[in-house]
Amino acid sequence: MSIKSKLGNLIRLTSNTEDHEQACTLPSTKVAYILSVDIGTSSIRAYLFSKAFEIICSSQRQQTIHCPEAHAFELDPAEFWSTLLFVIHNTIESARPLTVDDIACLGISTLRNSVILWDRKTGETYSNIILWNDTRSTLQTMATNSSFTWKTIRHVSKLIYPFIQTARLSTLSNLEFRTQMIAFKLLWLFERKPHLAKYARQNRLLFGCIETWIIWKLTGGQEHLTDVSCASSTGLYDPFQSEWSALLCKNLGIQMKLLPTIKPTYGQFGKCDPAIFGRAIPITAVIGDVQASMFGQCVCHLGESIITLGTGAFVNILTGRVSACTDSIYPLVAYSDLSNPLENVHFLHAYHSSCANILNWARQAGFFNDFSEINQLSTDTKIAHVFFLPAFDGHINDPYCGSGFIGIDGQTTRDDLLRSILESIAFIAYELFVFLKHDFDKYQGEENFRFLRLAGGVSKCDFICQTIANLTKLSIQRCYAFDYASGIGAAFLAAYGCGLIDDYEQFEKIITVEKTFQPVQCDIAEQNFKQWKSIIPRFDDLLSVRNSLKGLLALPSCDSNLELKRYMTSCTYLSPGVRELLLSASAVATSEKSENDQLSIDKIRQCLSVGDTGIDYLESVRRLDVKILPQIEQMFNRMTIEEFRSTYDNDHYCGWLKNRKDLFRIFNFLKNDEIHLATLLLTCFTERNLGNLLLLQINTVPNLLRQIVESPNLCSILGSDLTLLFQLLIGSPKSINLRNVYWHGFIQYNEISPKFAYLLLYLMSCIGSILNGKVIPERQFISLDRFINHTFLPTDMCCPNADRAIELIQNSHLIDNGYKRLLMSSIDYFFNRNEYGLSMMILLPVFEHVLRKLFVNANNCPERLLTAEATTLYTTLDEILICCLPDGSPNRLCDELGRGYMSLLGDLITFPDGACLRSKLSHGEIDYESLPRSVANAQLGLLFALLYRYDKYKLDKYGQYLLDYINDYKVYYHPIAIARNQMRQCVAEFKQMLECPKSIDEVETEKPDFSIQLTSFWRAFMPPDNLSLFDNISLATIDALLNEENINLINRYCTCKLTTTGYNESSLIIIIRQLCKHIHQVLINVDTFIKTRGQAYHSKQLRSNQRSNFERFINVHDNIRQSLLFIFHLNASILFSLDNIRCIDLKYSSLLMKILRIWLTFVENTVTLSNITRNRWDEIANLCSTSIDKSTKIILKL
Repeated sequence: MSIKSKLGNLIRLTSNTEDHEQACTLPSTKVAYILSVDIGTSSIRAYLFSKAFEIICSSQRQQTIHCPEAHAFELDPAEFWSTLLFVIHNTIESARPLTVDDIACLGISTLRNSVILWDRKTGETYSNIILWNDTRSTLQTMATNSSFTWKTIRHVSKLIYPFIQTARLSTLSNLEFRTQMIAFKLLWLFERKPHLAKYARQNRLLFGCIETWIIWKLTGGQEHLTDVSCASSTGLYDPFQSEWSALLCKNLGIQMKLLPTIKPTYGQFGKCDPAIFGRAIPITAVIGDVQASMFGQCVCHLGESIITLGTGAFVNILTGRVSACTDSIYPLVAYSDLSNPLENVHFLHAYHSSCANILNWARQAGFFNDFSEINQLSTDTKIAHVFFLPAFDGHINDPYCGSGFIGIDGQTTRDDLLRSILESIAFIAYELFVFLKHDFDKYQGEENFRFLRLAGGVSKCDFICQTIANLTKLSIQRCYAFDYASGIGAAFLAAYGCGLIDDYEQFEKIITVEKTFQPVQCDIAEQNFKQWKSIIPRFDDLLSVRNSLKGLLALPSCDSNLELKRYMTSCTYLSPGVRELLLSASAVATSEKSENDQLSIDKIRQCLSVGDTGIDYLESVRRLDVKILPQIEQMFNRMTIEEFRSTYDNDHYCGWLKNRKDLFRIFNFLKNDEIHLATLLLTCFTERNLGNLLLLQINTVPNLLRQIVESPNLCSILGSDLTLLFQLLIGSPKSINLRNVYWHGFIQYNEISPKFAYLLLYLMSCIGSILNGKVIPERQFISLDRFINHTFLPTDMCCPNADRAIELIQNSHLIDNGYKRLLMSSIDYFFNRNEYGLSMMILLPVFEHVLRKLFVNANNCPERLLTAEATTLYTTLDEILICCLPDGSPNRLCDELGRGYMSLLGDLITFPDGACLRSKLSHGEIDYESLPRSVANAQLGLLFALLYRYDKYKLDKYGQYLLDYINDYKVYYHPIAIARNQMRQCVAEFKQMLECPKSIDEVETEKPDFSIQLTSFWRAFMPPDNLSLFDNISLATIDALLNEENINLINRYCTCKLTTTGYNESSLIIIIRQLCKHIHQVLINVDTFIKTRGQAYHSKQLRSNQRSNFERFINVHDNIRQSLLFIFHLNASILFSLDNIRCIDLKYSSLLMKILRIWLTFVENTVTLSNITRNRWDEIANLCSTSIDKSTKIILKL
């Protein structure tokens, strides 16, 4: 029987998913045989091969995968071990008359990154086998990726790499951990079962993946080993040193003594306990299943690749002996080199967890009965209308994505749906292939790519294979051994490891191509793939809606308000610690207040738990929630608005308040269930008035509310008890932190109880009696009146009415339902009540939340979407809008939003000279009742632009106009933009001044050339195309320099963008703005002098000394003009060349700064000396000469 026919028999036999065994006619000559075990996710197979790698017999059994909770995939160790022994014994029994004595060796191919813990002495397992596709460790992985340690490692590696270009630094600079890495499964286990961490410290545990546990079990507990291919997939392996990474283990907190010894892929792994199989069969090869599949398909040379379609979809490209250097993938080991087991062969690897399970579901759902039906589908590519996202376990790197069909209509058939399912598998494989091929071409060279093969049970589907060929535009080979590639790969390595064979070429001849798929109709296939990619984001919305419906439908009929509150808790953006502090205590039963049980600061203070380390915030909240908080809430709930006003509207309570009307407005909001607005206004009110109190003892109020309540001055004014209570409510990030969780947009509509707001309101009402009539200083509000006439948005770009705004908000997929009620309230205050300040109070936190969602999506950091705990910074607008992330990588949101949007955002929110709306409003620095509508309109426009942009299918004419205008918006309040505008104003005034001296005909004036020339300086680092602008000092060149928009102003002063030379661009801009300010005054002085003395000079009405003084002015006038022209040209040149200046040597930029300071001194003195009361023109001439001499000396140094 030919090898081809025997392989065909095996394919037919192994297509049965039930337990089976097969005995074939044995060779007449007795030879050594190889036992191979292929351990997959869903089944275990055992094969017995002859020395010629003909299959003698095989056995297979399915495994039961346990899913005890969401995102969990586990195997029971006892069931697994029983299944493994069953298939091996079955295979040996099926081989009769061969016996176990005829088996030369055992090779093991196993799924990787599936972990288990067991007792070092007894062998007792302490956990189920956590499979590779289990994603419950996602949070641990995200926390590690975003930790300061790993961000620092990545950032430092990026900085060093240009100087020491090694593969190790390249890898570290892009290192991103994945949930499938065993390190995080171990950390998750330790977190879930803390006693295991204790056992690990006591050296009681052994830890390993499946192959390690199998070896340990088969050898009777004698060997704790793994091979290099499985070790490299764990995330703890150093591929450059071929050993466990001490750096990774130490920083992840994993003890290296837990880890198995690493061996080459082939060689001696110990012998099986004779009690198991009746003979001590040597284990001579262990390899990961994906790597074994590569070897079994003869993918053994640089540039050869394979797509394995099994339980998951796996794509691999071989890179040879050199560790793969990529942008985003950790280098992996394929197997040990056959010529030298101490050398490793490396490969690129990417995977998706869903493949065969998709087809199993489709078969169970009735889309087809067996593969023969699938292969009857036409492989012709046609334009697709129905798409399927195969994300049962989450899309690529997104365990929370949903699944489903899109595009079904009345004409859709079963075949259309089946076709979309098959196409989706091909699309995922192609997406992974493109991802890897990009890095391979970049670092290994496109010319080194050789071929692509297919393996795995799903690859028997011609339709999927042909679709992949059409997408990749490559000829794809499917070999005869595609269905058992891992088994035959492990068998060869085992035979090689025991010395049974030593000729790899013999093996290569066995693996022959069964079918080749040539690419056709590639454009249509690519069009279908792009459309499929475009629908993936829709499933995020689908999943959100689906979970919301599940939660609401599950609400029991009894006590619906409590259940709704619990449901909202599960959909919160509060991190666990913050959520526990704000919400967990809410379930404590309230208690009734007795007649004699009166509230007091002392009584409330007694509930605080204060130790040597400060306040125990959680325990304090729990104590307060038992009695105090319900009592305060009940007291205020029983009051009407009129009763509250009659009680507190007097000097005893409110005499110290300068804005007491806000106190009553806050209470009114609380009574009307506007908890959100009440809390926002209350925190502003509190910060402003507590800051005023500090002015009794200090002259400057701290910038932050936290700093105010932690100030010792406040403690001395109010006493320690009241100050501690303020610190509990609005203090550090460990506290309730009421102000920050509201103002930074982490709280949804009525998500938390108003009890904390009531407590803060009560504390503020108690201050009046403590102050006992003291007169409190008051800080003036910052005025935004200068923005009233500034056109941030033209009138026709503003939202026309409330109905349009509400429709846009209600239909938006970008805004969570918990925030839509807030935005509708904001719209009501804006359009119906003309309360622009209150409208912005509600809108700005929601706007920040929306930007945060876009930020974490653009930068792939979902862990930053929640509130931070005490050890981590909040992701606030400051972090969202900065140009670089903490690790030095660029903030992709800035590019995504675009320069125009970021410019308007800067003018409204971030630039110090702009409106700084969020900062000033939230800190109580502006009178919210006087907020200009122009500012509020612009902020509303920014929000609507996001909604229009990310809900494009709802884009109307107004939306398109709005987006176009914002995209073209020119920044106005950036320091550089202000400096440019100041320069333009000064140049315009300078041009008018030039005509004035010409009206004096009696005196001839000379126009000497200005002696300072900087052409050589600019030529040293400016591009030749621009040198003409620096060659001569004239108004024409100055105008050209000022009108050139050649630099990006957004986030220009981000700290991570500053050069390491010490150059500080902002200092240059400050001096230029100071020069403009003083030059403006000089021009006014000169103009005033000419107007007041020039007419009198011509009519000879001046006294002799006045006439002499005017003639001195005429003599020095040209020097002043030339000096100012030089300063204009210097400033304009610097503004034009900022990007070039930051790249030059520090000594040049520092000398440039010195020249600016010389002329700043000149214009400062000229302002004083040119005043109409002084007119010291000779001294100005001397100053000019001195400044020229000093500048010349500096220029000579250049």
